[in-house]
Amino acid sequence: MKRATIFIVLVAFFACSLAAETSAFYPVRIDVVKVFSHSDGYKVVYRKGTSDVAAVYLPARWFVPGGKAELVRANDASFPYMSVFYKDGKFDHLRLYVLYDDKDLTWGILSPSEGAGKFGSEELKLEF
Repeated sequence: MKRATIFIVLVAFFACSLAAETSAFYPVRIDVVKVFSHSDGYKVVYRKGTSDVAAVYLPARWFVPGGKAELVRANDASFPYMSVFYKDGKFDHLRLYVLYDDKDLTWGILSPSEGAGKFGSEELKLEF
């Protein structure tokens, strides 16, 4: 009797796990080197490959509730990094995880002239 009950429970468990839905999103974790704050958004310098870096400009208008981006601030040893979510092979949204203390070395300020006109994109194009 006990064996039959255990068998039925195991079969039910495996059947439920096979029926679980898979996510439509494909996440990519990006190691961030430095985040520069600007009145129009954030310039994010990230690691590309093993020894090179690249930069991407994230518009401030993405960082609104229901927008394309979310800023997560905390004091965590793994910060800063960025999770980029793709759906059907196209950029959908991202989360930028940064240290709470903006006086940390991973934070910087982008001069107004250097950031002028670079935050107009509606798509995210990362280099790998």
